[in-house]
Amino acid sequence: MKTASVRMVQHNLAKVLNWVQEGEEVEVTRRHVVVAKIVSCQKEREDVQHPDFLGRARRIWGSQPKGMPLSAAVCRDREERA
Repeated sequence: MKTASVRMVQHNLAKVLNWVQEGEEVEVTRRHVVVAKIVSCQKEREDVQHPDFLGRARRIWGSQPKGMPLSAAVCRDREERA
């Protein structure tokens, strides 16, 4: 784990972000006291499993939703207002 002062981070953010991108965790210090920790978010994103929303919708309603298409409803409402 690397350590960087607030001032170093302010003046060398690109360098610090390169460290993080390479997998390093960076502790940010102010007057030798750790105030923040910068970690990569790539590891978390790889493990995320999203639900199969489309599959669930098809199981509930089939391949086509019942009723009129939204575009037809909008056109009908516009004609009624005119």
